[in-house]
Order: sequence, then structure tokens, then C-alpha cells
Amino acid sequence: MTILLWAALGLVSIVGLLFLAGRRRVVHRNVPFARLRHFAWSLLFQMAPGGFFIAERRAGPGFLQLALRDVRGETYAVEFGLPDIDWSTNEFDSLQLTLADNGFEPTVETGTGKVSRFMRVVIEGLEPEVIDRTMELFSLTIGRLHWANDSTFDVHFGGPLDVGRVLGFLAKAKRRGA
Repeated sequence: MTILLWAALGLVSIVGLLFLAGRRRVVHRNVPFARLRHFAWSLLFQMAPGGFFIAERRAGPGFLQLALRDVRGETYAVEFGLPDIDWSTNEFDSLQLTLADNGFEPTVETGTGKVSRFMRVVIEGLEPEVIDRTMELFSLTIGRLHWANDSTFDVHFGGPLDVGRVLGFLAKAKRRGA
């Protein structure tokens, strides 16, 4: 009985923290590039479609952004977006070609305001595939934009949480004995 009580309290605490985290902006500072893998996983794990994260480069202008488009069972669709703006404009076209040469399907649409064009890349599949392809895309992007491999970022999430999916993952983990 005591174990069940502690498990229930733990679950309530986790749900409460998720609720509070969704209400205020939490910024993860000085995140190394390699740790962005964790944030990609976290996007899939906790966010509802429309949720996103933005990794703002600390060493200068620029950012990487990823949004969760859809979740169907164990299949995810995420979207990378890149504006053609002052810090990306010199490499925008070459990045589009590099991504296409590496099996991605970038689309470019007309932008608004200071953004003359906007590139989108959709990645779909099971969790490990989506995360691996996202990290490959991020790596190609920072290389083409001439950012250092040891770049660090300030990362924040936005959009809706999917508490039901989080609770489902936790229930699965509990059944496996985690």
C-alpha cells in the first residue's frame, strides 16, 4: 500500500510540474549542440501538435527551431523551419541544396516582413528515426551556416503539453518495471 501511495504522489507531482511548466517560459541556458538530441526527444515525449522548441545560438544571431506537427500512434511528424533573414541569407540557397542532397525535402515559401523566404523540412517516422534525422538536419544546418561544432544554445519550449501521452508513457514505463 505504501508503494502505491508514493507512486500516486509521484505521478501527481509530475503532472503538476508539467502543468506549471506549460504556464511559464523555462529557458535552458548554455546547452551544447549534442544535447539538442534530448530536447528533440522531449518535444516528442511531452508536447502536443503545435508544440515547439527554439534553440537560440549564444555566440551570435541565429536559431534552430523544431515544431511537432502530428502524432499518430508511435509515428511522429516534426517540422524544421528556417527564415531567410540577415544571419541566414548568404547560405539559404546552398543549405536548401545540401538538405536535398542528403535526402531531405525542403520546401521554400514566400516570407513576410523582414523574412523574404521561409524554408520548411518535414521529418516523419518512429521516434528514433525522427530524432536521428533531426540531429542530422541540425548538423548540416550549423555546418552550412558556419557555426562552430561546439556551439551552445539557449533553448525554450512553447505550445501545448500532451499530458495524456505523458501519463501513457509513464504507465508503460511502470509496467516494464522502470
